[in-house]
Amino acid sequence: MRKLKIQQRHEGATSDKGRRRVSEILHAARDIVVEQSAAKLTMRKVAARCGITVGNVSYYFPNKQALLNDLCDAVVQGYADDWDEIMADPGLTPEEQLLAVTRHIMEDLKTKDTTHFFPELWVLANHDPVAADSMEYIYAIERSVFVKLIGQINPGLSGEEREVVALYISSAIEGMTMFIGYERRWRNKAGGIINVASKTFLDLVTNVTSEDINGQLVSAPESLKSAISC
Repeated sequence: MRKLKIQQRHEGATSDKGRRRVSEILHAARDIVVEQSAAKLTMRKVAARCGITVGNVSYYFPNKQALLNDLCDAVVQGYADDWDEIMADPGLTPEEQLLAVTRHIMEDLKTKDTTHFFPELWVLANHDPVAADSMEYIYAIERSVFVKLIGQINPGLSGEEREVVALYISSAIEGMTMFIGYERRWRNKAGGIINVASKTFLDLVTNVTSEDINGQLVSAPESLKSAISC
């Protein structure tokens, strides 16, 4: 996982001391999610880990929802800064930038923090609307990078079509976590999988057409459709 970055808008972090405290609280919250679970994240546990009172935590974050929102903001901003740096590199073509961004994300899947944090957020999002919104926010930022690069590489696609391709790439990458993530069974195959995935995504973005996205592809046999519907 990338380094947490506190949002400048945080009202309680207007001084150096305040920013240090907010950073300490966010890192404690992140560690609890990674080491225990998102469901076990509480203001009391954060306070205990930081060695402060619950009131001190509440001064900066009035409730768990606000804490989770800011934690997700800090997480995604750490990634976004890296992606912005890649996108701003004049020495890279859009194709090379796409490869760099996808490899950056996939390599990060192998870290303990990322392998544990994001699946925990997925689970919590199934039952918590706030967590679901936070999760969507994180992946919306990721997809926006892909949408921009897709438009540069394949300008014939409409905005909506670029969104579809970006959503496919994002979902395909995140699905790899369960297989090549930290201490996962196939982690030793991660290098090859990342190479194949990077080339596949670039080939897709370069060659996919509007007809591919919107056209009628060969559908499943009627007998199979009936079996699935049952």
